[in-house]
Amino acid sequence: MHSTRIFSCIFTLLLSGLVAVGARGKDRLGSEDVLIADEAPFFGGIAVSADLVGFSMKAFSSKFANMEVAGRLNLMEKFFPIVELGVGDCHKSGSENDNKFEVTSPYFRVGMDYNFNKKLNGNRLFGGLRYGYSKYQYDFSAPDFADDVYGTSEPLSLTDLDGRNQWLELVVGVETKLWSVLRLGWNVRYKFRLKQRTSQYGEPWFVPGFGKNGGNTFGGTVNLTIDIGKTARKHIKKKTE
Repeated sequence: MHSTRIFSCIFTLLLSGLVAVGARGKDRLGSEDVLIADEAPFFGGIAVSADLVGFSMKAFSSKFANMEVAGRLNLMEKFFPIVELGVGDCHKSGSENDNKFEVTSPYFRVGMDYNFNKKLNGNRLFGGLRYGYSKYQYDFSAPDFADDVYGTSEPLSLTDLDGRNQWLELVVGVETKLWSVLRLGWNVRYKFRLKQRTSQYGEPWFVPGFGKNGGNTFGGTVNLTIDIGKTARKHIKKKTE
């Protein structure tokens, strides 16, 4: 399988998120008005983000990385449906031999975050769930196998082995507003495998989107986000005698 390095173009998805922010007028309360609370609109806008960790790992020649972007909705400043799209890339060589494993393939996750912060001050404390899926092909090669009896050698090279994985992720994270529509956040994830289908010749060392292959693992992201949305409104009630 010929690995294609396509991750560099993913950053361009963020450029479409920049919009002008209009000036907001101040609420004027009359002498008989009472400010009850901030009220979030039902549809609070959309946001696009990129995981800085995955792109940084690839830029600094890490042997494996998940490079991803995400899009999400804001519902009442509490519920955040989200879709994450990425490319997993791994080129791993054995430390004590010349065995090599390679895979480059897309993946996706869908899920929902919930904001536990009751104050509408721009800071968010998230808890959430993701369903992940990846269909990929991986390669494995090793040094030639020597036959001592006949004095011959045969190469060991397995290519385009099919694999599929499904998994769930439990997510906990925080996010804060940096400036205007720009936000920064991070999260940690506990991932556990639901289903795996691999070649009879062996399981992959790395699964795109999931990470190092196994029954469960930990992960995390650091997200730079462009958040285009409506701000909370002041809920005002007329004072009654």
